[in-house]
Amino acid sequence: MSDPAFRPIKILDVDVCKPMADLAMIEPSSGKRYGGVFCLVRRQGRPIATTEFQFDGDVLTNAELRARIGSDTAVQQAELQPDAPLPKTDGPFVSVVIATHDRADSLARCLDSLIAQTYQSFEIVVVDNAPSSYQTADLIAARYAGPKAVRYVRENIPGLGRAHNAGLANLSSEFALFTDDDVVVDPNWVAAMAANFDQAGRVGCVTGLILPAELDTRAQFWTERHGGFGKGFARKVFDLAGNRPSGTLFPFTAGQFGSGANMAFRTEALRQIGGFDSALGAGTLARGGDDLASFYAVLQAGFQIVYEPRALVWHHHRRGEEGMRRQAFGYGMGLGAYLTKVVVEDPSAALRLARALPAGIAHMAGPSSPKNQRLPGDYPGSLVWRERLGIAAGVPGYVRSRMAAARSPMPASAQALDSQETLKGGASPMRPSVPILLYHSIDTECAPAYRRWMMLPQELDRHMRVLAEGGFRPVTISALATIFRERRPVPPGTVAITFDDGLHDFLTGAMPVLERYGFAATLYVVSGLVGKTSQWLAASGEGKRKMLNWEELRTLSCEGIEIGAHTVSHPQLDILPADQAAREIHGSKVTLEHGLKRPVQSFAYPHGYSSRTTRALVRGAGFQSACRVRHALTTTTEDPFTLSRIVLTSEIGPAELRQFLTQPVLPVAPPADRLVASGWRMVRRFQHYAHVGG
Repeated sequence: MSDPAFRPIKILDVDVCKPMADLAMIEPSSGKRYGGVFCLVRRQGRPIATTEFQFDGDVLTNAELRARIGSDTAVQQAELQPDAPLPKTDGPFVSVVIATHDRADSLARCLDSLIAQTYQSFEIVVVDNAPSSYQTADLIAARYAGPKAVRYVRENIPGLGRAHNAGLANLSSEFALFTDDDVVVDPNWVAAMAANFDQAGRVGCVTGLILPAELDTRAQFWTERHGGFGKGFARKVFDLAGNRPSGTLFPFTAGQFGSGANMAFRTEALRQIGGFDSALGAGTLARGGDDLASFYAVLQAGFQIVYEPRALVWHHHRRGEEGMRRQAFGYGMGLGAYLTKVVVEDPSAALRLARALPAGIAHMAGPSSPKNQRLPGDYPGSLVWRERLGIAAGVPGYVRSRMAAARSPMPASAQALDSQETLKGGASPMRPSVPILLYHSIDTECAPAYRRWMMLPQELDRHMRVLAEGGFRPVTISALATIFRERRPVPPGTVAITFDDGLHDFLTGAMPVLERYGFAATLYVVSGLVGKTSQWLAASGEGKRKMLNWEELRTLSCEGIEIGAHTVSHPQLDILPADQAAREIHGSKVTLEHGLKRPVQSFAYPHGYSSRTTRALVRGAGFQSACRVRHALTTTTEDPFTLSRIVLTSEIGPAELRQFLTQPVLPVAPPADRLVASGWRMVRRFQHYAHVGG
């Protein structure tokens, strides 16, 4: 298939355990004639080998196809793995992150394949990286705002590593899957990825098989022959202990683990290594290397990497030869930049790299190396040298890219760190701060006494438009708390949107608005009243307001809404005896986790009231964060169990909200236990016992 008169190669995906049909080797619509076949062979659904052969006829019969497959040595030697069935509904909730840049058409193709997954419990987050138009945002709003909503995140500074970090900051799931906008994913891709993460937490990363989606041009054929992205058909485990490949190149040849178009991480492992390096990846001066650096760092942190061939994606290689030349140089630069990063951040690695240098040269330049043995006879020598020049260029490229990343505009919240200006009201000097917005009911009718707490859907829409037009990017509370806890820079325009109580009108009034803008939110639910009514609102004339049921909550939790706990019955926690408060706190977590079939990490104090005792109980129950009600901005230094929230009522219009978000008119995280708070707690406790006694 390396004849100078190149003819397109037909891509096939067949299962030897299923019937095969005759295949036309001429496309009727275009007249394109195929001159060969690239066939993925499966057995009982599992990929076991690929076979390639030339074919000059008009029709490839099923009998000849079976004969060709049966005579292939790789197919004959493939062993059927004793795989457990892949999960569909009982696996962990995961997030799929796709970074894209001005490729709406290919992105739509990728998203369509994701929506058709056999696995049910996942969300999709699209990061629009430095777009030149609103084409991607319009696509998602028009086509992907349905039951399996796609969340839209915009990252204005170019760079794949930075875009992936923006996606990471906008999710709260335990596992994050990453792919590119130029792939089509296999229907079992998410399931195969999720199945390989162990409960013990040893597996930090999973990668998968990447095969060509088309081989219509010589450049695409060269790309596949040059190395492609596939790493074989056997499941592999890598670590720094008993699962080390032989040779001195491990673990520096991180490309052997997989590729960024098909990778997944335990979120905690990714955050432990500091996320992706924003100086690496497509769109930066380094051009690549972000995936390699992450694989290497995960191994160095003590985690395992698993390669799972059942996690399959089909990649659309570049069609033009000019694009191939740029790509060859870019691949080289990415490798050189990644290795430079390793040495810059760990100078002791330089000696280990020096010892591996002879083997590395043999791998790159040796005529008998597997890398060069794969190349077809017509593969241009100029491409080989462009890749090698790229490796050398990657050294200064990474240094320049790292310096450029350091000069990138800081988030507005981070810029405040250097300011010593005192806020109005005598608050402490400004620190990195984030607005957390608090809403309650989104409906059209309510009792007069409750009108302040109910907002019309169109009023909420005007609020969300303020966020969208201001470039704000909503994240869940758990994602925000993780950024704070790990002292990572707060992404520009970060904001959190929360809704208290778990009223049914969240589904009918708030969710359509959030979907329209692609915004994430956190919903705090009174667990003991799921599927019932808002009994604690009886004094306001709203005791019969409908609550969400379990099926609705599970659906929301699969559509980018974080579900948090709001106690069992919505009491004033801080005036209850400790044992009663403990039952309200712990009971809400247990009930929600049982009903949702996933962890519940965040808590909100009813009425916003907390005390040292209740905060200790929340922490002890296993929550990772908790929100109070304080008309203030929260900060990176605030206690994660007293995150301040801005109360949004029906009286606050778009202009007031815009002022809260952009001007220093709010205090920053006042202390949780000021004298006035303690005094008010004593008054409420007296009122409570007087009422109970009466």
